[in-house]
Amino acid sequence: MQENNRYSVSLAWQVILGILFAFLNFAVNCLNKYNPFPLYMDTLFTVSAAFFGMTSGLICAILYHFVCTFINHYEISTLVWAVCSLTVVLIIRIYLLKRNKIGAIDILLLVFLVALSVSLEGAIIFTIMHALTNYAEDSHVKFMYTLLSSNNIPVFISALLPRVPVNILDKGICVSLGYLCYLGLIKFFKR
Repeated sequence: MQENNRYSVSLAWQVILGILFAFLNFAVNCLNKYNPFPLYMDTLFTVSAAFFGMTSGLICAILYHFVCTFINHYEISTLVWAVCSLTVVLIIRIYLLKRNKIGAIDILLLVFLVALSVSLEGAIIFTIMHALTNYAEDSHVKFMYTLLSSNNIPVFISALLPRVPVNILDKGICVSLGYLCYLGLIKFFKR
């Protein structure tokens, strides 16, 4: 896959940005514990990194999940959620391959592509982990999942339905702010 040079920077800068954005994602994750709204906000800077290039996006996504797993003392099995962040990067980079300019419609389309893909992946991951390890929902959709599953709705549907609206809102914020962050920082690289 060839990078669209309009939406990428040098490899050295991509590595630096990937690392920086991973730690910024972690900071947002730590602040999110105090957020009363049902948002994940775990891909805000992953989106920004993805706009700068595939390398920065992948470094950010992978490093963020490793940092969260080992600093927050999560179980190693939670690394599987990195698949969702990697999907965000791939969707953005593939979308940008043919785009010379990004407008509001493109951002809206990216929001829905990312949100629906991540919701589906999240439901699949949860369903598999629940079946294999009796994994319990601990995210912002816990209440709705519990409500649906207690009414004999299958695990996959119970995991998917609450994720879709949460991810549309969450990824709407992340993609929009992530792109604005990219626009602000790309001016530095164009000098």
